[in-house]
Amino acid sequence: MARPAASGQPRGFRALRGMLCLVMMASAALISACGGGGTASPAAPTASSPQTFSLVVSTHGSGTVTSTPGAIACGSSCDSAFSPGSLVTLQATPATGSSFTGWSGACSGSAASCTVTMSQAQSVSATFSTQAGGVAVVSGRLVVAGTNTPFIPEGFNTNGILYPESYASTLCPLATPLSAQVVQYLEDTQAALTAPPLPGLAYNASFQAMVQDWHANTVRIHVSQGALQYEYAQGLSSYTDLARSVIAQARAAGLIVIVDMQAEKYGCTPDENGVMQKLPDLNTEQAWKQILDPALTNDRGIILEVFNEPDASVACNLGTYTQPDWSAWETGCGNEPDQGMLTVGQYVRSLAPDNVLFFNGQGVDFGFDGFTVPAGMPSNSAYTVHPFSYVANGSESASISSWDTWFGNFEQSGHAVVATAWSEDAQCPNDPGQSITDEFIQSYLPQHSIGMIGYAWDGPYWGSGYLVNSYAYTGNTADYQVIDPDASGCAQNGGTQLQQLFQDQAAASATP
Repeated sequence: MARPAASGQPRGFRALRGMLCLVMMASAALISACGGGGTASPAAPTASSPQTFSLVVSTHGSGTVTSTPGAIACGSSCDSAFSPGSLVTLQATPATGSSFTGWSGACSGSAASCTVTMSQAQSVSATFSTQAGGVAVVSGRLVVAGTNTPFIPEGFNTNGILYPESYASTLCPLATPLSAQVVQYLEDTQAALTAPPLPGLAYNASFQAMVQDWHANTVRIHVSQGALQYEYAQGLSSYTDLARSVIAQARAAGLIVIVDMQAEKYGCTPDENGVMQKLPDLNTEQAWKQILDPALTNDRGIILEVFNEPDASVACNLGTYTQPDWSAWETGCGNEPDQGMLTVGQYVRSLAPDNVLFFNGQGVDFGFDGFTVPAGMPSNSAYTVHPFSYVANGSESASISSWDTWFGNFEQSGHAVVATAWSEDAQCPNDPGQSITDEFIQSYLPQHSIGMIGYAWDGPYWGSGYLVNSYAYTGNTADYQVIDPDASGCAQNGGTQLQQLFQDQAAASATP
């Protein structure tokens, strides 16, 4: 006998309610399986799917790095965790007196900001330098541009791009012939200086070693007048482009760059009247016009040395080496158009209104004995000497007197002076106790605010007269050595003393 319906509900209603319950239970199970629902537990993360990745930042030098999103403010907070795939923008800010020189690690290049994709744990390094961003001459003193802070150039010459390899067969036979050994040396130095930038940096190992190991702040780069003038006349640019690229690497390393116009045989500049050209002229002007572009003339960290080692006695057959003819030095002797240091210097100033110009003297050590600054000398200019014969009669007092005569008194009268080439090899036998070298490097130069550009960074191992060798590269690693003592056994220590001088000057400039 059939049972009666419960609570008075018809049997059909009870069946419908049962079906609805079954549907709702099935739906809840489906929602729970898909991770939905207010009370369902989410799937546990697996060990291979981290929730965050770490970003670690380190700094070298004086400056800070901050991030957007803003979890990093290094130096105080130098690491943080970020979600996978997130983009983190880092901003490098140098401290007062410093400049940002580049990233390494997950960032690269020298732009102040960099974006890191957090696809894995990442590390980034930022390097800051106390090198001057630019220079100027103010009241007869070389200073950091825009300040009254003295700037003392300390660094090296390099021959790395002097030899115009691309035009050697065309130009070199017209110049003083080069031996096969010299050609090989010049090619080696060029290969080193034009090596590609290191990973994460905008400059190569040669410049890195100058900055990191020696605390150099300046490099003097020789360029070939013959190659630049040839490209100007022929509408070519391969050598010009090479020179500009090397200058750019040096600037990216934070170095002040002296671009030195050379008409000597190693640059394959054709001889004039059977001898090397010894005064600048129209060809020099064309060479400057060829290389100077806005990247150089808008950069106050680039100094232009108008012409290397002028000698009016050779160029004009006037005066003598020991008693220079300053009138011929200034405007030439009429044999060539636009000849002379002053004339060509004024032309270079018209191309480069803001760069510091360097004018090399003449006579003994290319000094300024008897020199009076001529009318029309471009402003923002300084004067350079090459004191290779710095030992006089084996006597310290006689040497100091000669330094005063050649350039010390000129500097004391209010003119910025820099020694843009020096090594002790030629005079070492006359200074066996090193007392004169000690006085010159440790006392005389600093007392007179005279900077020193050593000769040379990339000298040949087989040669003499060099302080440092750096041209052999394996894997773009600087291979240099200090030539103390030299191959003859002379107990010289000029390289070691220069390194100490550079380090002391760098420490002094970094002290508040």
